[in-house]
Amino acid sequence: MEDRWHGAEVAPLSIALKFISPSQWGRVRCCSTVLSTLKDARFQLVNFSENELRVSLSNVSLSDEGRYVCQLYTDPPQEAYADITVLIPPGNPIIEARDEVLREGNETEMTCTAMGSKPAATIKWMKGDKELPGKPKVELTYDKMYTVTSRLAFTVSKEDDGVPVACIVDHPAVKDFQAQKYLEVQYKPEVKIVVEFPQGLTREGENLELTCQAKGKPQPQRVNWVKVDDDVPSHAVITGGDLYIENLNKSYNGTYRCVAANTVGEAYDDYVLYVYDAPTTTPLPTTTTTSTTPASTTSAAIISHSHGPQDSAPSTEPAAHDSRAGEGSPRTVDHAVIGGVVAVVVFAMLCLLIVLGRYFARHKGTYFTHEAKGADDAADADTAIINAEGGHTNSDEKKEYYI
Repeated sequence: MEDRWHGAEVAPLSIALKFISPSQWGRVRCCSTVLSTLKDARFQLVNFSENELRVSLSNVSLSDEGRYVCQLYTDPPQEAYADITVLIPPGNPIIEARDEVLREGNETEMTCTAMGSKPAATIKWMKGDKELPGKPKVELTYDKMYTVTSRLAFTVSKEDDGVPVACIVDHPAVKDFQAQKYLEVQYKPEVKIVVEFPQGLTREGENLELTCQAKGKPQPQRVNWVKVDDDVPSHAVITGGDLYIENLNKSYNGTYRCVAANTVGEAYDDYVLYVYDAPTTTPLPTTTTTSTTPASTTSAAIISHSHGPQDSAPSTEPAAHDSRAGEGSPRTVDHAVIGGVVAVVVFAMLCLLIVLGRYFARHKGTYFTHEAKGADDAADADTAIINAEGGHTNSDEKKEYYI
């Protein structure tokens, strides 16, 4: 018979020993005589009946572990025993970190200690909802209890900022015993340029407004605007993270860069500016008139008029951080170019038809076959051939065309 009990010097727990025997009253009474020899006041008699003797032990400690025997003074003597194992839970786990404040990309180390347990506890590490492997070390102390220390090493990223790292202790005497520590990770800024105006193509005479969004830990101390390989236009207005340029022209084309920095490092984002020509419009004619202007010229004028106003507000936007059409976004349709291509194709087809016509005309002609000469005067084909060799001038000419 083996029982396992939780015990500690500071926790007044108790155990109960129960011995059942089919013996008569006198035999159990003999057993009670043995119980009286125990000098420890922590033993108490719980039940004493014809077939049961039950005792309890309070304030259990590690020294109480062992085998307990109940002897029956009979002839021959009889005995029963119970093995008691004392479980001692560990103290509150202690978690320590080598670094209180970390930087992204650095490695850190943590330790978790569970002291004074029996048997030895096991330690598990969790970072958020992910389990990490630790390196445990078990030590047996002078009082026959165990101290377990687990070390954890890992590399942190900016996503780990604010994530809890938990040390979970598993022991037969306790459940859900843990300690945790929250990570504090510093990281360099994240930079993004947002186009506030215009929403479509950037054209001459318009204004440009860009906003630089930068965040990091710690928050960036400075945000600067520069133009790569050139100077920012003299009349450009920079207010914090905002860049404002009035009355654009093509001399402003280039790459504009927003740079943000903190104590960890610096980062940047680029915007490529390409200024297009200002939109032009052609007035629509109000009267119908006959004109000798070639069809291609008239079509171009109509296209320029009908699509000119839409150039100031195109339906498609250029790619983010780039004002050039086609750089990461759908190209706008140039109807004049399409009309020119169609005209060239039609002209090529007409030229091809003319060449074929002249070719067929040069290969058209008439000729006579032997059977045709005098065939009307011949009774059969053989006679026609003989007549053809002699020549008949009164036979009709038959024409054939070869293509």
